[in-house]
Amino acid sequence: MSRNNHEIVDGKLLQTDKKFSHLKLKQKERIAEWMYQETKAYYEKYYTFPGDQQIGNVVSKVYDRIVDADIWIPYGEVVKHYKKKRADINKRVKRSISQYEEKITETVCFMNMCMVKDGNGNVLALDKVNDSYTGTTFPGGHVEKGETFTDAVIREIREETGLTIENPLLCGVYHWNKSGIHHVIFLYKTNQYSGTLHSSEEGSVYWIPMEEFKEKELATGMEFVLQMMESTHINECWMHLEDGKYSGILY
Repeated sequence: MSRNNHEIVDGKLLQTDKKFSHLKLKQKERIAEWMYQETKAYYEKYYTFPGDQQIGNVVSKVYDRIVDADIWIPYGEVVKHYKKKRADINKRVKRSISQYEEKITETVCFMNMCMVKDGNGNVLALDKVNDSYTGTTFPGGHVEKGETFTDAVIREIREETGLTIENPLLCGVYHWNKSGIHHVIFLYKTNQYSGTLHSSEEGSVYWIPMEEFKEKELATGMEFVLQMMESTHINECWMHLEDGKYSGILY
């Protein structure tokens, strides 16, 4: 065997001018997979693809795998091949991340509810008149696009009761899934408010002693809401379907 363009390294005769194209098909396939994996790992760490100055970070890790697999190819050939295939590798990474994000993301509807207390044992009740949600409850509503959760609950209470609350304290989360949407209600309470009480199209609002409130025909799930409002250690309720009906689990 001619030793031109060869050198002995660790007792092995290596071809110094070996091209990437000289590798066996299975070796090429393994290296292609390593390039994809290391590029993906880089993207997940830095949220960007390696540029010309960062290619070495990825190729070095790929080359370590090549050496561990006892495959011989000059480092420069791996760099050249990575640059040649970089666009295709990046596209594959984008596709895999997009598919993953589609699996883990969901549509969410944010809402709020607030227990307003007057300092004399009374709470502000709302007799909800709605085809899908009826009964006695606390005022609240939906979070609008671009709105903070705190601003949303202050606005909703003002719209439904005429009162402007201050310093609402987040005390729990009540949530469930329905028709592919994750509904999340942030529960607040406060005893600071100003303004004149008035009802809205959402239903009548009025002050009522807490004990009498509990005896009313409460809206669905309010028994769990009350437990969170009054507890110092329960702050989440997950409503799930069980035998065709929603059942709550407190955390």
